[in-house]
This record gives sequence, C-alpha cells and structure tokens, in this order.
Amino acid sequence: TVVMGCTHYPFVIPVIEEITGPAVRTIDPAPAVARQVRRLLMERSLLNLGESGGKLHFYTSGDLQAFVELHPKLLGEAGDVQQVKWNDRLHLSE
Repeated sequence: TVVMGCTHYPFVIPVIEEITGPAVRTIDPAPAVARQVRRLLMERSLLNLGESGGKLHFYTSGDLQAFVELHPKLLGEAGDVQQVKWNDRLHLSE
C-alpha cells in the first residue's frame, strides 16, 4: 500500500499504479482533505453555496512560469497566479 502524503500527489497516482501494478494499493488523501476544508468553511460561514463558482487564485513558491503553463492542464481551468516567497520570519510575502 502506498499512501499519498500530499494533496497534489493524486496527479501521479495513475503513473504509480502503472509501475506497481494491481498488487499495490494507493490511498489518496485529497477527498478527505477536501471534506475537512468544506467543513471548516461551513463552520466559519465562508462556503459559497451559490450556483456560480468563485474566482480561482493560485499561489506558488515554485517556478511561476512553469505553474502558469501547467495548472490549467492539471485542473482543467486557469486562474490568477501569484508568486510568493518565504521570508526570514516564516511568513509568506509577495
């Protein structure tokens, strides 16, 4: 059994399953994380219950151009992307 340790690892589950074959089971934590986020948003009255979705905003500490090009392919839609960096005080800065 392989447990994905990060919410973005599910993008590579098909590759892992192709390599390991049916004898190895993969566990994807992303659905549980999404349920927890939904619960927290509901508790704080922040969940959008309307028919129309919100605007997507992405933040990356990695290569900005690579993320701009890759995220629509992975997620099926594009959003605004902003580069962030960790500063010495362990806070994100623009």
